Amino acid sequence: MRGFKLTLGALAAFATPSLAVAQVITACDWVGSPANIVEPWDINTRSFANGAIRVGWLDTGGEPVCCSSHLLILSPSGDGRDEPAYRQCLVASAQPGSGFYAVDVPGITASYDPALGLLLSVPIGHWHSGMETGAGPIPDRMEIRINQATGNVSFE
Repeated sequence: MRGFKLTLGALAAFATPSLAVAQVITACDWVGSPANIVEPWDINTRSFANGAIRVGWLDTGGEPVCCSSHLLILSPSGDGRDEPAYRQCLVASAQPGSGFYAVDVPGITASYDPALGLLLSVPIGHWHSGMETGAGPIPDRMEIRINQATGNVSFE
């Protein structure tokens, strides 16, 4: 019988799920309820652009256990209907109907490009089967661009 040798990189490819998650941004529904903002609010919410943009960590009561964390995004609509534009309520999730294992709002970093808008780099954690034995989540980041002028909010 011949030996089989895996490199660390190859082993990691088998041990971890694909992080190419089909992230989605949807209009607020029950997930975006203020009741789902993780306490304490002063730690798990942040504001940007002089308070025009607010984000917060949402948790749907730990269900499903693997992926109950989402990011609440409140930002100007940019549609010019009101002066100032009304605030839209959006939720960033890992995929339709499912969130992340964790969202680190205090760890968010931001940069601004006048032509494109605010870019938020949000630390997130993905669930994996090894967590049942005490391993931590798989760390990742999601990049979200918020353009106040157009109201567009999208992943990068």
